[in-house]
Amino acid sequence: IGQAARALIPASAPQPEPVSPEPVSIDAAPSPSTDGASATAPAPVPPSPEEADQMALANFYTSRRDEPVWVTKLGYTPKALATIAELKRVGDWGLVASEFDVPELSSAGPLSRDELAKAEMSVSLAVLRYARHARGGRIPDPATTLSSYLDRRPQLRDRKTLLEALAQSERPPEVLLGLHPQQPQFNLLRQAWLETQRTATSKGVKLPANIPDLKPGDRSPAVSQLRKRMAVTAAAQSDEDLYDDVLAAAVKGFQTLKDLLPADGVITAATRTELSKPIVKANAAQLAANMQMWRWLPEDLGAFYVTVNVPEYMIRVVKDGEPVFAERVTVGLTRLQTPIFSDQMERITFKSRWRVPDSIKVREVWPSLLRGGGLMRAHNLRMKRVTDPEGPDVDWQRIDWSKADMGDYFLYRPPGGGNQLGLVKFSFPSKHYVFMHDTPEKFMFNWSRRANSHGCMRIRNPLQMASVILGEDKGWERSKIDDLIKNGPDHNIIELDRKIPVHITYLTARVGKGGKIETWPDIYGHEKRITQALTGDWDKIAKGPDHLAPLDQSSIPRVAAAAAKRQPKSGDDSVQSLMSAVFSGL
Repeated sequence: IGQAARALIPASAPQPEPVSPEPVSIDAAPSPSTDGASATAPAPVPPSPEEADQMALANFYTSRRDEPVWVTKLGYTPKALATIAELKRVGDWGLVASEFDVPELSSAGPLSRDELAKAEMSVSLAVLRYARHARGGRIPDPATTLSSYLDRRPQLRDRKTLLEALAQSERPPEVLLGLHPQQPQFNLLRQAWLETQRTATSKGVKLPANIPDLKPGDRSPAVSQLRKRMAVTAAAQSDEDLYDDVLAAAVKGFQTLKDLLPADGVITAATRTELSKPIVKANAAQLAANMQMWRWLPEDLGAFYVTVNVPEYMIRVVKDGEPVFAERVTVGLTRLQTPIFSDQMERITFKSRWRVPDSIKVREVWPSLLRGGGLMRAHNLRMKRVTDPEGPDVDWQRIDWSKADMGDYFLYRPPGGGNQLGLVKFSFPSKHYVFMHDTPEKFMFNWSRRANSHGCMRIRNPLQMASVILGEDKGWERSKIDDLIKNGPDHNIIELDRKIPVHITYLTARVGKGGKIETWPDIYGHEKRITQALTGDWDKIAKGPDHLAPLDQSSIPRVAAAAAKRQPKSGDDSVQSLMSAVFSGL
């Protein structure tokens, strides 16, 4: 049977899994490749998720000498039937049940080898699909299909390891359920989402206040009323009054949502009171989109980590699941967004010099140089040659900028008054060239909408955050930080002993105490794009430009000259207001 099942897999040559690109340091420009062949060679095309599933199954069945997992000559095994029952409940997790259909097997007579092989392969493919979708695989490549700023990907389990675990387990449904994010907030979002589904299914039915106390395993006419409230059908007509495990799981989830502890499924006065209230209305699509974003996050966020929630304009340092620092931040403009990704903080720099990004250097400063360099003077910018970054400053006033190549130079601003990085910078090198830092313009933190940077995140109280991080990493006291600011050298780089996970998130909904739902505006449109993808409206998604695309070097002189004509003269008072918006965004 196993051999016949494997024969159903389309022939496909093994190909390597996609490889993540090496991160680019934010503190130094990447060096151009000197290997012309490797620079121009096309990257191998990775297999599609479905092809990868099929290849994994082929190898899996070969390794077990084609022994089937889910069927015998008599039909499905008990563990297969339990697995299929769980597959039919995927709708309770916001997944699409029709994508996990497996064939029914008749018990009326002998089954053919082909019927059994098809059933075996269908269940195996279904559980692999379940594993992908549980970890965000319904949208396999968000950065390409939704937005380059949404740099997330499904957090897939190793297929071979998963298949072996399912084959060895006597309770495969538990293995499947363990694939979903185990973070408490994901579970709360799911429970809130289930309540929205009950509203649609049960039309907002309330539990009568006079039903008796119930516990899992009880049989009572009141259980059928509980089923209506929880929108849970019985396995059979005769089980309508049985308080079974499926119904108990729904009640336990509801108790968790409402902070009714212990969440043990027992219907007492407190649970009865909450179940007798009207079902709270919420935006089901918004909750589903946020569940999807949790599926893309790493399974283990870290025992100590930093997280920024962009729509909320907040940063937190979390230790053992509890925030030990929380503060306001500003984030990127809608046209220059803060990217959504995870990485690791490696260093903290006090009194840092600021290197001007190429986009600002070319699009803002070069036009100014063509008109006399007012922005260089107004913002105390210095210039060095790219080929001699530690050498002397270049006298930019002696260069003919109508003929010079701006790519030969980089700009920086020394530490001191007005430096837009303020007193401290937190670096987590990535291809996105963003970081967290201080700012002298504290007034921005009083704004309710704080999306006004070039992508980096400014922190209202960064020295306290540095104290928390360095206290955890090195055991430093706050007095040590204050002394470094007062007496330490400029551009003082402190390498962390341990890399600290950093998670930039885009969560527009959170479930708080008692099931209260907090929401924030979809400032970049990611929630809308995810919703469109989950509903299959791929053709309606507005991806926007690729923010990682290289500058078009051929058009730079023309663009700079055109911008120079539009830019105010150096002595114009509007120069300062123009560049305060540009430079303060870093």
